[in-house]
Amino acid sequence: MSTPHSAGEPMPQRPWFREPLLWLVIAIPALTVVAGLSTVLIAYRGADAPVADEVRKEGLAIHQDPTRDRAARAAGVSATLALGDGQVHVTLASGHASLPNSLVVLLSHSTRAEQDQMVSLSSSGDGRYAGSLPPLASGHWFVEITPANRAWRLTGEFVGERAALQLRPRTTL
Repeated sequence: MSTPHSAGEPMPQRPWFREPLLWLVIAIPALTVVAGLSTVLIAYRGADAPVADEVRKEGLAIHQDPTRDRAARAAGVSATLALGDGQVHVTLASGHASLPNSLVVLLSHSTRAEQDQMVSLSSSGDGRYAGSLPPLASGHWFVEITPANRAWRLTGEFVGERAALQLRPRTTL
């Protein structure tokens, strides 16, 4: 029959790895390090793309540079854009400005920067421009049409994979 330890006898020592308080002291800092490294990894993989427009930040306000929009309005430029079936067609009305030899169309997806497309269009005469376009993902898209020298721009937006838009210079700047 076993007898309980008397007050004068020492208790038998347990090995260090059997002490629950020790594991609690080790686990909290170890989990903190794992959580910190996970946060850094998530932040690195989910970093936002830089803003591609002429934007400046002053204090807490963000101002968009309207210089190219004003230039398009002064030149009297407007365009009709047609997207679909792997093609981009633009008909440019130049007002009193000369027609450029080529145009650049920038298609920016509203939420996924990796889907953005830049297409160069060549002139086929009479203000008509055409180029090929990889398939677009569905969603909300922003469009910018500009000559190669970026002297002016026309902007618009559409939803879907196909579009027919009338683009005119912005009037509210």
